[in-house]
Amino acid sequence: MDFIRRYHREPRTEKEREDLYGRIRKIAYWLDSFASVGGLTVGLEAMVGFIPVIGDFLGMAASLYQIYLCFLFGIPTYLTLRMLANVLIDFIVGLVPWIGDILDVFYKSNQYNLTILTNWLLENRLVDVHRYNREHPLKSGTEPIGRSTRSRTRAAGVGVGSSSY
Repeated sequence: MDFIRRYHREPRTEKEREDLYGRIRKIAYWLDSFASVGGLTVGLEAMVGFIPVIGDFLGMAASLYQIYLCFLFGIPTYLTLRMLANVLIDFIVGLVPWIGDILDVFYKSNQYNLTILTNWLLENRLVDVHRYNREHPLKSGTEPIGRSTRSRTRAAGVGVGSSSY
């Protein structure tokens, strides 16, 4: 019951916002880039996607959970729709047998959604993202990078290792 109270309501304090951001960040990491195979980062969503149809639905369900957690921050509707579009594209591409599963390795919708959330949090100053990323590095030591705002996030210090701080 503590899990539901902790992660399924709007965060009220700085600590709760940081915990929620950390949870969303870990979900994106595990779904899109936790393993390195031949120089490519692969996540659980791409691995499970090789199971015909069922794997794609499981990946979509996990991605929708990440969007739900982002929604708890109170992000605007247009950003939520962008996140849903990323997940929908990922789902549709993944439905194509074999080719879609291979392309799913390269299209990292959860990392893109994390970038959208991170930029919104930075603009609204709800979470000190830079400090959090320094204090809680992922296994690889870097923050996942999204496609749509790559240059802005690199300039802001998000998406690069601790050497840029």
